[in-house]
Parts: sequence; structure tokens; C-alpha cells
Amino acid sequence: MSFAGIANRTCVPGDPVQPSALLLSMLKYVDAPPLPVKPTWEITLKILFYALSFVVDVVGNVIVVIIIYLNKRMRSTTNILILNLAISDIMVGLFCMWVHLGNQISANWPFGPFICKASTFTQVFAVTSSVLTLTVISIERFFAIVFPLKGKMSQCVMGLSIAVSWLVSAAIAAPQLFVRKVIRYEFKNRDEVFCTEIWPKFYKNAACISHEPGKVIYYTIEGIVMYVIPVIIMIGAYTVIALKLMLRKAPGNSLRSTSSSQDRTRKKVIKMLVAVLVVFVLCWTPQQYFLLWEVFRSHTTKTSKYVPTIKYIAVYFAYLNSAINPILYAGFNENFRRGFTEAFKCSLWRKRNQVTPAGRLSCNAETGRALCCYRV
Repeated sequence: MSFAGIANRTCVPGDPVQPSALLLSMLKYVDAPPLPVKPTWEITLKILFYALSFVVDVVGNVIVVIIIYLNKRMRSTTNILILNLAISDIMVGLFCMWVHLGNQISANWPFGPFICKASTFTQVFAVTSSVLTLTVISIERFFAIVFPLKGKMSQCVMGLSIAVSWLVSAAIAAPQLFVRKVIRYEFKNRDEVFCTEIWPKFYKNAACISHEPGKVIYYTIEGIVMYVIPVIIMIGAYTVIALKLMLRKAPGNSLRSTSSSQDRTRKKVIKMLVAVLVVFVLCWTPQQYFLLWEVFRSHTTKTSKYVPTIKYIAVYFAYLNSAINPILYAGFNENFRRGFTEAFKCSLWRKRNQVTPAGRLSCNAETGRALCCYRV
């Protein structure tokens, strides 16, 4: 078929779009467009920023895991959920950050088909797990503070919640293993290699305009499950909690001191969790917007030349969220802050199962010493 015939043909709406073997075979007789030259300063800045985020993410969240693991009194329901959140953040650093950096500073996709699939799967898995964990934390805090007589979340329910969040995350991320593929275009002077999504395409009308209904459905569900619904639940839960704490009064003079102390502790915890939520929303909203924009925008409209740069910044800030979380834990929680200090002094392991004074006292019968526990 000639190029004129290809250009003038009509299409049947609903028919699948098949790649043109003729056009692909003709590429080897055509020179590829010149590669964009990235200045040294840009590459250097990207490496420096990602290196800093990677170190803070992995080191900070590993310390969070160690603090909770070594101190039995830190293993409250909220802290175990924070541990699960820290593991998700570690996954982002280990499997996503360096892949995005390498793709940005290389002319072609440099990592092969396995990393192409695994990196995107891990990103969606870790982020979905994080937001679902944050949602479970907000629900647990809601019932613990608003309905204290109902009892706290049991270990069984907590374990089931974590397991369900991981299963849902895996289900949401699984399609990436099938649609992410490495595409190679063989030009006359060089090859171009991309890691991209290949969804089934269908003709939308007789003018051969195509669309990808599977992609639209997938990203719509993903946006609702991992962003819209969780954020609405968290905002609602923390709003009610804040109102409850502000309006709460002690039942009597004898219990006023104890109740006030508990309320102050709870307020500190809520401030930390709200800060984690706010940072999550600020970091992930631009990336979520671009995901939906890419799906629903008209591909016949020319985009600005600044869009790739803005999209890169959006992805970077999304990954940066994983590095900010341990900073928030240390900034709002005295036990985490003291644990970080001990970790950097290499004394954390020697103080295993000892929690430094921060809240109420409890007696250690074996040593006769008073050990204190600040449970969030």
C-alpha cells in the first residue's frame, strides 16, 4: 500500500488499530531526528537532587523501621501502620527514583524490558499501599478518639487491613506488567528505544481517529481508588477528630490533669498525621493531574514545549514525598526524634526495647528502673 493510500483510507469505528508494518520497515531508510542536547548543568542538578532524595528516603525510613522494631513499647497500632508506610517509601527509593533519573539523563531507555515493567509496577504498588495505609490510620484514629469506648483496633484487624491494602495495591498495579513495553524504532542512522504503555487501540470514527478505552478506564479507577476517595476520607476523619479534641472537656477535676495530658498527646499525633497527609496531597496532586490530563487531553492539540520539564518536576516531587515522611516523623514525634539521634550516634541498637522518657512512666520490674513510653 502506498503512503497516499494510507493517508486517504477510511476506518471502521470499533475496529482495532494494527501497527503498519510498511511504515515501520520504511524507518530504516530515514534519518532519525537529532537528539536533544542536555546541558551538563541540568544533568548535574538532576543527579544531585535525586541523590539527596534517595539517601534521605532510604536511610530515614530504614531508621523508622529499626526504631519501631527495637522498641516494643513503640509498637502501637498507629506506629505499626507507620512502619508499613515506611516500607512502601523504601520501595519507592530502591526501585523507582534511580530509574526515573536514568531515563531522564539518557537519550534512550537504558534499562531493558524487565526494569520497564517492574519500576512502574513498584511505583503504583508502593503509592497505592501508602495512601491506603494513610487512610487506615485516619480511620483508626477516628474511632480511637471519637468513639473511645468502642475499643482500639485489634492486632487481627490491623494485620487484615495491611494485607488487604497490599492486595488491592497489587491488583491496581498489575496491569502495568502487561501494558509497559520497550519499543525500538530502527532508523537509518540510529535506534530509538522507549519504555512506554501500549494499550489496545480502536478506531473512534471513519477519519481514523483512535482511542484507548482501557487506558481511560484504568486511570480513572486508579485516580478514584488511590487519590480521590482516600483524600476525602482522611480530610473528613481529621476534621471530625480536630473538632472532637477542641470541644472535649474533662469529666471532673480529679481527672482533668490526666485527660488534658492524653489530649495533648493525641493532638501531637494528629498534627503529625495531618502534616503527612498535607505533604502527600501537595506532592502527588501534580502527578495525578498529569496522569489524567494525558488520558483525557486531545492528542491533536499541540502541547507547550515546557510540558516535559513540568512533568519531570511533578514526578520528582511525587518521589520526594517518600523522603519527607521520616523528617515529619522526627519533627512531630519526640520518640522518633530521639531514635534518629541515637541512630546517628550508633547507639540505637544498644538501647533495644528501651524507650526514652517522653510520656507516661511504667516500671520495669527486673531492673527497678522507670522506663517511659510515648505511644502514638
